[in-house]
Amino acid sequence: MIKNSLFYVSPNKLKIWLECPRKFWHYYIHEPTKYKEPPRAYYTLGEAVHDTLNSFFSLVPQIRTKERLLDQFELHWRGIVNQKGGFKDSVEEQEYKNRAIQMLENFFLREDILVTPFRLSPSSTKYFPLTSKIMLGGKIDRVDQEPDGSLHIIDYKTGREDRDDPYQLLIYDLLIRGWLRKEVSKLSYLHLESGNWSTKPSTEKDRARIKKFIITTANQIPRGVDYKLFVCNLREKCHHCDYLREINYEPILN
Repeated sequence: MIKNSLFYVSPNKLKIWLECPRKFWHYYIHEPTKYKEPPRAYYTLGEAVHDTLNSFFSLVPQIRTKERLLDQFELHWRGIVNQKGGFKDSVEEQEYKNRAIQMLENFFLREDILVTPFRLSPSSTKYFPLTSKIMLGGKIDRVDQEPDGSLHIIDYKTGREDRDDPYQLLIYDLLIRGWLRKEVSKLSYLHLESGNWSTKPSTEKDRARIKKFIITTANQIPRGVDYKLFVCNLREKCHHCDYLREINYEPILN
């Protein structure tokens, strides 16, 4: 890696580093395994639901019907399943598909489907310079505008449990401010399985804390490519490398 070159980070990149440095090496540096995690059923569900809501809110409000929402889902589901899937069999595929449909039907009943988002998920990752050496990036599901003109960042969660990521929305807060140059007032996770919202205000204290966390964590990540720089203390007990065996690659654990 070129000395003093820009270092690109995202919420997922930081998360994987914190889970396991060796996993980070396999995910982002080592060419034979880079970006080659096998398909997962829950990823397929999540991608189909996210893409459906993104395309649904791209429509003018007058034509956002339940039938159109489910038609959009069918298109996204078929496209993703044909490419990826990750299901054990057709029975499991139908179970996940039914879960996704239920999420979307509940969303249509409970949420404001006429709202016009200020921004929807971009087609490519957006970056802005957090420091002179660190570029911060991410793809945000949805940004609404509040009556006072400030922004409300919304991230959809499709897991069964209402778990909030401790860093993601705070990182998106910095990203949106850098990208759109507008004030952010609210940060929300919308858990689509339960319909529960988890909302907190954007505060200067949290922004300072997350910026320090990003810089500190990013500076811990080696800029070299030698696997010996990325140490997994769990070795054989580590479960993060299971995906490598699924693509017939034996992980280097020592």
